[in-house]
Amino acid sequence: MHISSKQLKPDIIIIGAGIIGLSIAYHLLETDPKLAITILEKENMLGLGSTGKGTGSIRYQFSSPLLRSLSLISRDFFRNFESALDTPIEYLEKGGLMLASYEVVWNKLQLTKEQADADGIPMKLLKAEELLKDFPYLHRNRFLGGTFCPWDAYADPFAVLAGLYSVVRRKGAVVHFGWEAMNIIIEGDIIQGVETRQGTLWGQHIVNAAGPYAAQLAATAGVRLPVQPFRRQVYVCSNPIDVPPATPLLLDLATGFYLHQEVSAKAILLGGTDQYTWPGFEVVVDKSRAEDFFLAAMDIIPSTIDIKWLSTYTGICEQTPDFSPIIGEAPGLRGFMLANGFSGHGFMHAPATGRIVADLILHGRTGRIDVNLVHPDRFVKNPGHIE
Repeated sequence: MHISSKQLKPDIIIIGAGIIGLSIAYHLLETDPKLAITILEKENMLGLGSTGKGTGSIRYQFSSPLLRSLSLISRDFFRNFESALDTPIEYLEKGGLMLASYEVVWNKLQLTKEQADADGIPMKLLKAEELLKDFPYLHRNRFLGGTFCPWDAYADPFAVLAGLYSVVRRKGAVVHFGWEAMNIIIEGDIIQGVETRQGTLWGQHIVNAAGPYAAQLAATAGVRLPVQPFRRQVYVCSNPIDVPPATPLLLDLATGFYLHQEVSAKAILLGGTDQYTWPGFEVVVDKSRAEDFFLAAMDIIPSTIDIKWLSTYTGICEQTPDFSPIIGEAPGLRGFMLANGFSGHGFMHAPATGRIVADLILHGRTGRIDVNLVHPDRFVKNPGHIE
């Protein structure tokens, strides 16, 4: 395969062709169509990483002001995706229901509702009796209440990924599948390029969008990145008989249990109770966890006792100690941009991340968020955050 000199020394090298990497490429090219961008992806085809294993959740009900802001910045991108990029993504604002089974969680939800109101996010507070009236399939004696946001939505992760890939390719970005970044080349405090098995690419702007492998990649440049990979299992099941079509995303904040109903309402995605697993890259299905999971599911939606367990798959979630992303230039290393550690929210916050990273690379600043909240040096300033 012939590689041109422009490909060997592009303006910007992005490592990772998942939703974060492609969103960054898209927003860079939207701002400056003349940029030469090369994207390296270790997998042999699109969608084999974390994005392809996602559940497609888009939500606004966060206690963190930062995460709410990232959702708000991303909102119009998802709403306009089909018309702007001419790609169907099954986008549906079916709402989201956050459930509180303990007093401390219920109090926190009420505070989040007040903050969301100030941000212009519609959230309705539902006490126990209202909750059971609107959602009678929930366990009658478990919940003190919940909040409902009609903006919470679903979109097909692979369709969004494929749409972005198609657009950035049309705009001139070069994507190399099966090219794993083995080593970041530095000279002093400046990025010089990246080594792959297929050869070396030179450039003084490199973006680490390597998902679960972000810390390993950063380490080759001498950067300590507090991001760890965790396995998460998703159970594909038949829809409970008393759960109607277009049911909102359900999330029990006490256990982490969630229910995502596919657009057809013929199948649901369940998961979320395996939050406390050891870090690692194994993507095997651990069937020993199934019994505890389904017992938890029945304690939330009793009719799950009769659902059919169709299949299970595993994805890898990249997590930071404070569950907020890392976005910004690596401390002490010019040209090495980090976009990592989205803690399960990478899909929904990819549009905001793309805009922010494009601002930082092209203008050296952004007015979209307070970058101190996401900058990698926050862990150096407060080492108690690093586990």
